[in-house]
Amino acid sequence: MYKHILLAVDGSENSIRAAQNAVNVASQESLIELISVIPTEGNTGNLQELEAAQSQKLAQEQAIIQQNHGHSKLTIVHGPAGRMISNYANDNKVDLVVIGCRGLNPMQEMVFGSVSTYVSKNANCSTLLVK
Repeated sequence: MYKHILLAVDGSENSIRAAQNAVNVASQESLIELISVIPTEGNTGNLQELEAAQSQKLAQEQAIIQQNHGHSKLTIVHGPAGRMISNYANDNKVDLVVIGCRGLNPMQEMVFGSVSTYVSKNANCSTLLVK
């Protein structure tokens, strides 16, 4: 049973599907923690404003969790997405990371990389990749 589920969200369609999957695998006792990453590289805006804008962008995922599961919280971190998500999962003893993937073909993934691939390789827990 998963006690602590980390749901990586970014406001995309895959992220919304990942939220629905997180609810499906959670028990009533599970904590579903939504994590969103604001990239710091190239961002010159005020961090508080960026966090407020990010929270609004995640309204759909938050609504899915709140309507279907009572025990949740939102965490916003700053930095490279893959590293921040996997480090957070490892540091907070997460049981499962649920993350949407973009569905890149193997060549695109090799050239561009993938947050979901990075997390699945570096998180010390199970990872559910949602397409």
